[in-house]
Amino acid sequence: MNRVPIKTLSNRRPTGRCYRRGFSLLELITVMSITSLLAGLLLPALSSVRENAHRVLCGSNQRQLGQAITMYSNSRRYQIPIASVLDGEVPDPSLLSRVRTGVRYHDAKVAGGNPDRVPRPLQDSSFDGLGRLYRWHYCGEPETYYCPSHEGEHSVEECQDMWKAERINEDLHGNYHYTGHKDWRTGKRKTLLQGEKLILITDGLRTKSDYSHGVGYNVLRGDGSVAWKDDVITRAKLTALPPMSIDDLRDLDDLIYDVFSGQ
Repeated sequence: MNRVPIKTLSNRRPTGRCYRRGFSLLELITVMSITSLLAGLLLPALSSVRENAHRVLCGSNQRQLGQAITMYSNSRRYQIPIASVLDGEVPDPSLLSRVRTGVRYHDAKVAGGNPDRVPRPLQDSSFDGLGRLYRWHYCGEPETYYCPSHEGEHSVEECQDMWKAERINEDLHGNYHYTGHKDWRTGKRKTLLQGEKLILITDGLRTKSDYSHGVGYNVLRGDGSVAWKDDVITRAKLTALPPMSIDDLRDLDDLIYDVFSGQ
């Protein structure tokens, strides 16, 4: 009795059409699940690497500013840049990030309303705090005055054009906090001779929406060294402060003062 061979896929002859088998729904779901899992594992790591790089660059910026302050001080009998906001009857430490005071309308009016024609001495006197380092060419790169991790107001992108002379009618801020040339509560003058006990610059100590690093901040000391301070408590206090009442402003003022004092 002759047996009829059973046709299998291996011995079938190809026809004129070629059929491809697509992915099943189960396979697609599996691939998407694995991709999502890997993304969830990798993204926090990448974010951490990015923040660490920004933290290092922030420290480098502060060291450059520290070198500029040292050169400025050496040429001015150890005085450090004056922050005019601390010389008023009621010092305003919230303005310590300001690097230039805008030339007001009545001053520009003397020049026919054209800021380009404002006398050079008036332009020079508008620089304040750390801005004096820029004016007298001790640190001439605007990016140095901004923390790369900063979120909120006064970003380097927002302020880049404001460093140009034609916009001197506007207040200009960095986003580092300069502690000023004197203690705003005691009035005692500061000098670099105080060394590491003197804190010159901190970054991102304002509000939750105007903060630099998420879990701490860099500080520049009088001896030129930069130290990183892990400070979740400070961030938590800032987070707890909503739009400011008088009491909230006092709390924030005390908080920043404690940081500036190295406490």
